Amino acid sequence: MRILDMHCDTIMELMDREDISLRKNGGMLDLEKMRQGDYLLQCFAMFVPYLSRKEGENYSPFRYCHRMIDRYYREIEKNADLIRPVTTVREIRENMLSGRMSALLTVEEGGVCLGSLELLRNFYRLGVRMMTLTWNFKNELAYPNIDYTPKSSEEEQQTARNSRVPETEHGLTETGKEFVREMNRLGMIIDCSHLGDAGFYDVIRLSDKPVVCSHSCARALCGHVRNMTDDMLDRLKENGGVVGINYCPDFVTDEQRPVTVSDLADHIEYIRSRIGVEHIGFGSDFDGISNERLELKDASFMPRVIEELERRGFSDREIDMIGYENALRVFEKNFGC
Repeated sequence: MRILDMHCDTIMELMDREDISLRKNGGMLDLEKMRQGDYLLQCFAMFVPYLSRKEGENYSPFRYCHRMIDRYYREIEKNADLIRPVTTVREIRENMLSGRMSALLTVEEGGVCLGSLELLRNFYRLGVRMMTLTWNFKNELAYPNIDYTPKSSEEEQQTARNSRVPETEHGLTETGKEFVREMNRLGMIIDCSHLGDAGFYDVIRLSDKPVVCSHSCARALCGHVRNMTDDMLDRLKENGGVVGINYCPDFVTDEQRPVTVSDLADHIEYIRSRIGVEHIGFGSDFDGISNERLELKDASFMPRVIEELERRGFSDREIDMIGYENALRVFEKNFGC
């Protein structure tokens, strides 16, 4: 059990579909594929678009997030023989000893809290232990690096998605700064993925606990603004945090070609050379991306990544650090043993 994946969007794929399950489905991640991929833990993101047209005029990100959390717990409860929910590192280790995988509840869009610390605390009480401050919309907390607001057409959103201009002018709002302090106090991990560059630096200055960029890569190898610059990586090292390598082809290479496990290993090697192996993890983005250009078709293919790292001379100790130990260190620093 060597793989801890800090981000997937699988629950989104299950919403309003009672004909498919977490145990087995046609997507990129299910429990059977996780077992084949040697998984220890999966962070299941409640991906909630802050502004959504398809949900209608009465769409509420707060309510939709609660619907997703309900589906998450129903699926975990139905499959308790394979996986259990966790909120502490001790529970993760207990599951490991019993041969069960672990599930950690996370949220991808801080806007679900509507700027309310009371709602943030209630999400924590529901089991949420990690949250991005934004997705691709401005909200009460911060500004993203890819901004769909107030984009309305798919063409406009695609233009925003392909932008190579980072958000360096606007950082966290005053409410966002309050959220950082309260998330530190609660023990909820701050996920800087999707956050604008200015917002990332604000978080680094304010947070007294390690943060993560759960599904990002190195901007030096691929210029997408969702990736991290060398200086951002340096600041992440100083913070003690971890970057989770994203498998999305657009974040791995600037070329429109198939992406191999060797390409992912290039990002791992680059980040190791820049800030050390202690700050690298995995963040697949499975079911939030397409596998059309991806050698790593689904969770069952993860042994190929391990084999590639072994071929490149990574030691078993280094592979275990990348696979799960680095992320567990950040977990323990935030929400304890």
